[in-house]
Amino acid sequence: MATSHPSSKPLDLDITIVSAKHLKNVNWRHGDLTPYAIFWVDSDRRLATKSDDSGSTRPVWNERFMLPLSLPLHESFLNIEMFHSKPSETSKPLIGTLQLALKDLVDPDDSTRLRTFDLRRPSGRPQGKIRIKLAVRERPSPPAPDYHTAPPSSYYYSTAPPHPSSYGGPSAPVDYAPYDQKQRSGKMGGFGTGLAVGAAAGALGGLALEEELKREEDKIAEKVDSDFASRDDYSDYRSEYGYK
Repeated sequence: MATSHPSSKPLDLDITIVSAKHLKNVNWRHGDLTPYAIFWVDSDRRLATKSDDSGSTRPVWNERFMLPLSLPLHESFLNIEMFHSKPSETSKPLIGTLQLALKDLVDPDDSTRLRTFDLRRPSGRPQGKIRIKLAVRERPSPPAPDYHTAPPSSYYYSTAPPHPSSYGGPSAPVDYAPYDQKQRSGKMGGFGTGLAVGAAAGALGGLALEEELKREEDKIAEKVDSDFASRDDYSDYRSEYGYK
């Protein structure tokens, strides 16, 4: 007796492809049969078993899968196609097919029940049997968020923080080397000029502007030259009048 599975939640089909028997060897001209099954409810989500390479017409897989049901249960059909697996790009020989209306499934909640169905050729002629386990289940809800954990960094910022260069500060350290070099070059002049530069540097309070330093050096150098010139003139005056 078929039973319905009314539910407002999304449903999944729990399916285990167990085995098959009485299969015809569609590869009898070339060797043993190596069958595998392709199955789906939604044709855009097809799954497949591995091929059974034992060479038997009684293959065993025991592979379990979960298929989401995108349509209501009474509109959903399970489709299975079994092929012989060949190591080539050519089309693979069909062994048999099955189409099952899930609304007719007996005990749809029993995933341990072994169910046997006939496989058929496209003509409708029986072509072996397949054994599977089926159960319809409610899809589990996603876990609730844990509010005790810290939210991701993007939770607080809708956009990335501005780049540091836009904060108004210098993008690189200020280089004071030219000022130091200028002080050293000033000391390498004459003795009087060096003293004058040191005094001027102290008066200017350590200004680092190259143009101002150059202008002050020129003024001091002119004054020193003038002092030396005056001293020379005064010496001549003393010798002229007999002062020693």
